Amino acid sequence: MPAFPYLLYTFHGGLFKINITTIGMMIFTGLVVLVFLRIAARGLDVRKPTKIQNLVEWVADFTANMARDTMPSERVVQWIMPLAFTMLVYLFVANWLGVIATVALSVHTPIPWLGLTAANLAAGHNDVPLFDSPTANMSMTLGMAAMVWLLSHFVGWRHPKHYLRHYLNPMALIEEITNPLTHGMRLFGNIFAGEALISVLLGIPMLFHFIPIRLPLLLIWLFYSGFVSTIQAYVFTILMTLYVGQKYHVTDVRH
Repeated sequence: MPAFPYLLYTFHGGLFKINITTIGMMIFTGLVVLVFLRIAARGLDVRKPTKIQNLVEWVADFTANMARDTMPSERVVQWIMPLAFTMLVYLFVANWLGVIATVALSVHTPIPWLGLTAANLAAGHNDVPLFDSPTANMSMTLGMAAMVWLLSHFVGWRHPKHYLRHYLNPMALIEEITNPLTHGMRLFGNIFAGEALISVLLGIPMLFHFIPIRLPLLLIWLFYSGFVSTIQAYVFTILMTLYVGQKYHVTDVRH
Protein backbone atom coordinates (compact mmCIF):
# COMPACT_ATOMS: atom_id res chain seq x y z
CA MET A 1 0.00 0.00 0.00
CA PRO A 2 1.40 3.44 -0.85
CA ALA A 3 2.57 5.57 2.04
CA PHE A 4 0.31 8.46 1.02
CA PRO A 5 -3.06 6.93 0.15
CA TYR A 6 -5.18 9.98 -0.68
CA LEU A 7 -3.50 11.66 -3.64
CA LEU A 8 -5.91 11.19 -6.52
CA TYR A 9 -8.54 13.92 -6.08
CA THR A 10 -11.00 15.82 -8.20
CA PHE A 11 -11.99 19.33 -7.07
CA HIS A 12 -8.65 19.36 -5.25
CA GLY A 13 -8.75 23.08 -4.55
CA GLY A 14 -12.34 23.09 -3.32
CA LEU A 15 -13.99 22.37 0.00
CA PHE A 16 -15.31 18.93 -1.00
CA LYS A 17 -12.51 16.77 -2.40
CA ILE A 18 -13.45 13.56 -4.18
CA ASN A 19 -11.02 10.66 -4.08
CA ILE A 20 -11.20 9.05 -7.52
CA THR A 21 -9.58 5.81 -6.36
CA THR A 22 -12.06 5.35 -3.53
CA ILE A 23 -15.06 6.09 -5.77
CA GLY A 24 -13.75 3.63 -8.35
CA MET A 25 -13.16 0.92 -5.74
CA MET A 26 -16.65 1.44 -4.29
CA ILE A 27 -18.13 0.88 -7.75
CA PHE A 28 -15.84 -2.08 -8.38
CA THR A 29 -16.86 -3.65 -5.06
CA GLY A 30 -20.52 -3.21 -5.98
CA LEU A 31 -19.96 -4.91 -9.32
CA VAL A 32 -18.17 -7.85 -7.67
CA VAL A 33 -21.07 -8.30 -5.22
CA LEU A 34 -23.64 -7.97 -8.01
CA VAL A 35 -21.94 -10.56 -10.21
CA PHE A 36 -21.45 -12.94 -7.28
CA LEU A 37 -25.11 -12.77 -6.20
CA ARG A 38 -26.29 -13.01 -9.80
CA ILE A 39 -24.31 -16.21 -10.27
CA ALA A 40 -25.66 -17.56 -6.97
CA ALA A 41 -29.25 -16.77 -7.98
CA ARG A 42 -28.96 -18.38 -11.39
CA GLY A 43 -30.35 -21.88 -11.53
CA LEU A 44 -31.68 -22.04 -7.97
CA ASP A 45 -32.62 -25.57 -7.02
CA VAL A 46 -34.13 -26.53 -3.67
CA ARG A 47 -33.44 -30.24 -4.17
CA LYS A 48 -29.87 -29.96 -5.49
CA PRO A 49 -28.45 -26.59 -4.41
CA THR A 50 -25.02 -25.60 -5.66
CA LYS A 51 -22.15 -24.79 -3.31
CA ILE A 52 -22.45 -21.08 -4.01
CA GLN A 53 -26.21 -21.24 -3.37
CA ASN A 54 -25.56 -22.96 -0.04
CA LEU A 55 -23.03 -20.25 0.85
CA VAL A 56 -25.43 -17.39 0.09
CA GLU A 57 -28.26 -19.10 1.97
CA TRP A 58 -25.96 -19.58 4.97
CA VAL A 59 -25.02 -15.87 4.90
CA ALA A 60 -28.71 -14.93 4.65
CA ASP A 61 -29.57 -17.14 7.65
CA PHE A 62 -26.63 -15.72 9.58
CA THR A 63 -27.78 -12.17 8.84
CA ALA A 64 -31.38 -12.95 9.86
CA ASN A 65 -30.26 -14.46 13.18
CA MET A 66 -28.03 -11.43 13.77
CA ALA A 67 -30.95 -9.08 13.15
CA ARG A 68 -33.24 -11.08 15.47
CA ASP A 69 -30.85 -10.37 18.33
CA THR A 70 -31.28 -6.61 17.92
CA MET A 71 -34.76 -6.10 16.42
CA PRO A 72 -38.04 -6.06 18.38
CA SER A 73 -40.09 -8.27 16.06
CA GLU A 74 -39.88 -10.64 13.11
CA ARG A 75 -41.64 -8.07 10.93
CA VAL A 76 -38.84 -5.57 11.54
CA VAL A 77 -36.24 -8.28 10.93
CA GLN A 78 -37.70 -8.95 7.49
CA TRP A 79 -37.75 -5.20 6.82
CA ILE A 80 -34.06 -4.69 7.65
CA MET A 81 -32.85 -7.98 6.11
CA PRO A 82 -32.18 -6.73 2.52
CA LEU A 83 -30.03 -3.85 3.76
CA ALA A 84 -28.23 -5.91 6.42
CA PHE A 85 -27.47 -8.75 3.99
CA THR A 86 -26.22 -6.38 1.28
CA MET A 87 -24.12 -4.40 3.76
CA LEU A 88 -22.53 -7.52 5.21
CA VAL A 89 -21.56 -8.94 1.82
CA TYR A 90 -20.47 -5.55 0.43
CA LEU A 91 -18.22 -4.75 3.39
CA PHE A 92 -16.75 -8.25 3.39
CA VAL A 93 -15.66 -7.81 -0.23
CA ALA A 94 -14.56 -4.19 0.28
CA ASN A 95 -12.44 -5.02 3.33
CA TRP A 96 -10.77 -7.97 1.64
CA LEU A 97 -9.75 -6.14 -1.55
CA GLY A 98 -6.77 -4.44 0.07
CA VAL A 99 -5.68 -7.72 1.66
CA ILE A 100 -5.77 -9.58 -1.65
CA ALA A 101 -3.87 -6.96 -3.64
CA THR A 102 -2.78 -3.33 -3.75
CA VAL A 103 -1.87 -1.61 -6.99
CA ALA A 104 -0.08 1.71 -7.25
CA LEU A 105 1.10 3.76 -10.21
CA SER A 106 4.46 5.49 -10.08
CA VAL A 107 3.96 9.13 -11.10
CA HIS A 108 6.84 11.60 -11.36
CA THR A 109 5.14 14.49 -13.14
CA PRO A 110 2.80 16.67 -11.02
CA ILE A 111 -0.87 16.84 -12.08
CA PRO A 112 -2.23 19.60 -9.81
CA TRP A 113 -5.89 19.31 -10.86
CA LEU A 114 -5.90 15.74 -9.54
CA GLY A 115 -4.17 16.68 -6.32
CA LEU A 116 -0.87 15.27 -7.58
CA THR A 117 1.28 18.22 -6.57
CA ALA A 118 5.02 17.92 -6.23
CA ALA A 119 4.75 18.01 -2.43
CA ASN A 120 2.09 15.28 -2.32
CA LEU A 121 3.99 13.08 -4.74
CA ALA A 122 7.12 13.44 -2.63
CA ALA A 123 5.17 12.54 0.52
CA GLY A 124 3.83 9.44 -1.21
CA HIS A 125 7.18 8.45 -2.73
CA ASN A 126 5.63 9.08 -6.17
CA ASP A 127 3.16 6.23 -5.67
CA VAL A 128 -0.50 6.82 -6.54
CA PRO A 129 -2.94 4.08 -5.41
CA LEU A 130 -5.22 2.61 -8.05
CA PHE A 131 -6.51 -0.48 -6.21
CA ASP A 132 -7.09 -0.86 -2.47
CA SER A 133 -9.91 -1.24 0.03
CA PRO A 134 -12.45 1.60 -0.22
CA THR A 135 -13.06 1.18 3.51
CA ALA A 136 -9.49 2.38 4.12
CA ASN A 137 -10.88 5.85 3.39
CA MET A 138 -12.48 7.54 6.41
CA SER A 139 -14.85 9.58 4.24
CA MET A 140 -16.37 6.39 2.86
CA THR A 141 -16.85 4.71 6.24
CA LEU A 142 -18.23 7.87 7.89
CA GLY A 143 -20.57 8.27 4.93
CA MET A 144 -21.96 4.79 5.53
CA ALA A 145 -22.26 5.54 9.25
CA ALA A 146 -24.16 8.74 8.42
CA MET A 147 -26.54 6.71 6.24
CA VAL A 148 -27.23 4.39 9.19
CA TRP A 149 -27.75 7.42 11.46
CA LEU A 150 -30.31 8.92 9.07
CA LEU A 151 -32.10 5.59 8.69
CA SER A 152 -32.37 5.15 12.46
CA HIS A 153 -33.85 8.63 12.85
CA PHE A 154 -36.28 7.98 10.02
CA VAL A 155 -37.46 4.97 12.01
CA GLY A 156 -37.66 7.04 15.19
CA TRP A 157 -39.98 9.65 13.67
CA ARG A 158 -42.73 7.07 13.24
CA HIS A 159 -43.93 8.17 16.69
CA PRO A 160 -42.59 11.71 17.26
CA LYS A 161 -43.88 12.07 20.83
CA HIS A 162 -42.14 8.94 22.12
CA TYR A 163 -39.09 9.67 20.00
CA LEU A 164 -38.56 13.21 21.35
CA ARG A 165 -39.25 12.12 24.93
CA HIS A 166 -36.20 9.88 24.65
CA TYR A 167 -33.96 12.97 24.38
CA LEU A 168 -34.94 14.24 27.82
CA ASN A 169 -31.98 12.12 28.88
CA PRO A 170 -28.77 14.10 28.08
CA MET A 171 -26.86 10.86 27.43
CA ALA A 172 -29.13 10.21 24.46
CA LEU A 173 -27.94 13.46 22.88
CA ILE A 174 -24.30 12.50 23.41
CA GLU A 175 -24.91 9.10 21.83
CA GLU A 176 -26.23 10.77 18.68
CA ILE A 177 -22.74 12.24 18.19
CA THR A 178 -20.54 9.41 19.40
CA ASN A 179 -22.40 6.51 17.77
CA PRO A 180 -21.96 7.53 14.10
CA LEU A 181 -18.39 8.70 14.71
CA THR A 182 -17.25 5.49 16.36
CA HIS A 183 -19.32 3.43 13.91
CA GLY A 184 -17.43 4.76 10.91
CA MET A 185 -14.01 5.37 12.43
CA ARG A 186 -13.77 1.87 13.92
CA LEU A 187 -14.12 0.33 10.47
CA PHE A 188 -11.73 2.82 8.87
CA GLY A 189 -9.10 2.47 11.60
CA ASN A 190 -8.94 -1.31 11.46
CA ILE A 191 -8.79 -1.56 7.66
CA PHE A 192 -6.37 1.33 7.18
CA ALA A 193 -4.03 0.11 9.93
CA GLY A 194 -3.99 -3.38 8.46
CA GLU A 195 -3.07 -2.16 4.98
CA ALA A 196 -0.53 0.33 6.32
CA LEU A 197 1.31 -2.43 8.18
CA ILE A 198 1.31 -4.58 5.04
CA SER A 199 3.13 -1.70 3.32
CA VAL A 200 5.64 -1.54 6.17
CA LEU A 201 6.29 -5.29 6.05
CA LEU A 202 6.81 -5.18 2.29
CA GLY A 203 9.53 -2.59 2.86
CA ILE A 204 11.59 -4.76 5.24
CA PRO A 205 14.96 -5.48 3.55
CA MET A 206 16.49 -8.91 3.14
CA LEU A 207 18.41 -10.20 6.17
CA PHE A 208 22.08 -10.57 5.15
CA HIS A 209 20.87 -9.58 1.65
CA PHE A 210 19.44 -13.03 0.90
CA ILE A 211 17.11 -14.17 3.76
CA PRO A 212 13.49 -13.03 3.13
CA ILE A 213 12.66 -12.39 6.80
CA ARG A 214 9.61 -10.35 5.83
CA LEU A 215 7.87 -13.31 4.17
CA PRO A 216 6.72 -15.21 7.32
CA LEU A 217 5.77 -11.93 9.02
CA LEU A 218 3.79 -10.88 5.96
CA LEU A 219 1.95 -14.22 5.73
CA ILE A 220 1.00 -14.08 9.42
CA TRP A 221 -0.24 -10.51 9.09
CA LEU A 222 -2.19 -11.28 5.92
CA PHE A 223 -4.07 -14.07 7.71
CA TYR A 224 -4.73 -11.79 10.65
CA SER A 225 -5.83 -8.92 8.39
CA GLY A 226 -8.23 -11.26 6.61
CA PHE A 227 -9.71 -12.24 9.97
CA VAL A 228 -10.04 -8.58 11.02
CA SER A 229 -11.59 -7.66 7.67
CA THR A 230 -14.25 -10.33 8.13
CA ILE A 231 -14.97 -9.37 11.74
CA GLN A 232 -15.24 -5.67 10.90
CA ALA A 233 -17.85 -6.37 8.21
CA TYR A 234 -19.86 -8.22 10.85
CA VAL A 235 -19.35 -5.53 13.53
CA PHE A 236 -20.43 -2.67 11.27
CA THR A 237 -23.53 -4.57 10.14
CA ILE A 238 -24.66 -5.69 13.58
CA LEU A 239 -24.19 -2.16 14.92
CA MET A 240 -26.39 -0.94 12.09
CA THR A 241 -29.17 -3.33 13.13
CA LEU A 242 -28.59 -2.39 16.77
CA TYR A 243 -28.90 1.36 16.19
CA VAL A 244 -32.01 0.98 14.06
CA GLY A 245 -33.47 -1.55 16.50
CA GLN A 246 -32.92 0.84 19.40
CA LYS A 247 -35.07 3.47 17.69
CA TYR A 248 -37.84 0.89 17.27
CA HIS A 249 -37.67 0.09 20.97
CA VAL A 250 -37.64 3.78 21.95
CA THR A 251 -40.73 4.58 19.89
CA ASP A 252 -42.64 1.43 20.78
CA VAL A 253 -45.93 2.83 22.12
CA ARG A 254 -46.31 -0.16 24.42
CA HIS A 255 -43.37 1.00 26.57
